[in-house]
Amino acid sequence: MGGPYSGRQVRDAALLLLTALALYCCWLLARPFLSAIAWALALAVVAHPLHRRLELFLPSNLAALFSTAIVAIVLLLPGAFVLQKFFDEARGGLQFIGQNVSPSSFRNLAERYHFLGSVLDWVQTRLDLSQEARRAAGLLAGRATAVLSGSVQAITQAAIMLVTLFYFLRDRRLLLAFLFRVAPLSSSETHELIRRVSETISATLYGSLAVKLIQGTLGGLMFWILGLPAPLLFGILMTLLAMLPVVGTSLVWGPAAIILLYKGSWAKAVILALWGGLVVSLIDNFIYPLLVATGLRLHTLAVLFAVFGGLVAFGLAGVILGPVILASAVALLEIWQLRTKHKNEVS
Repeated sequence: MGGPYSGRQVRDAALLLLTALALYCCWLLARPFLSAIAWALALAVVAHPLHRRLELFLPSNLAALFSTAIVAIVLLLPGAFVLQKFFDEARGGLQFIGQNVSPSSFRNLAERYHFLGSVLDWVQTRLDLSQEARRAAGLLAGRATAVLSGSVQAITQAAIMLVTLFYFLRDRRLLLAFLFRVAPLSSSETHELIRRVSETISATLYGSLAVKLIQGTLGGLMFWILGLPAPLLFGILMTLLAMLPVVGTSLVWGPAAIILLYKGSWAKAVILALWGGLVVSLIDNFIYPLLVATGLRLHTLAVLFAVFGGLVAFGLAGVILGPVILASAVALLEIWQLRTKHKNEVS
């Protein structure tokens, strides 16, 4: 009896090894598109109520197509608006620098504020400002290809995300049925796990949107208090640019503070820089985990580590994947706890 049993163990071990190898290869295939897949899944969860209503009047294909088109419009129109305003502001900023920032303007600034004279003299003895400016321009020109390549990659990822979103919406019943078949859980346990993941994605996206709106509102409010032009426009820009990691809203309030400093409005420049750096930029680190933790009934510290750990491990997609992994782990641990408790009660 030992021989056949041992042979079955060998076959089971070989099947397990081949399955693990196949899954690893699938991971290698999906990894370049992980960000697009993660965001497509998140948008599919959020757009599902809309898609379900459209399915009442349209075939599944058309309903998925219209839902994807609506999501694309909602995402692309603000993005196009931001890009247009960004290039307009960048063009104006370059013109301002070309007209006003020169050795003579630095000298005039030093004459206006005498303590800057010694600083300027110290810098000029160690640096050739004209040469450094040419070198910086050369570096920027050298990065143009990389920027163009990054833009093409971002457009490609966005296209893949929308295509994936279409199939997630259209074939969601097939995908869910497949998950119920292959998951090593009971039907009720699989349903609970999927429910937790859906709630996590919704709480994460809506929490992120709420935080970005708060950041843009606070930034635009300070622009209005300081009497700066177009506070509503710049508030909207900060709301949208807050989606970018690390830099985010500083792309708006940073140059504004520099311009105020250059024009001699020291108090306004310091207030704007402190407000932008300590309130607008950092509020994301405190409010976002709190909002997501409240929606998921998880500890704020755990969500904080999940969000930042996800960003480190997966990039921007980690904003979604980090909390999803945490919520899935907690749900699986609770399933094990219930199974163990049931076994103890039976025994």
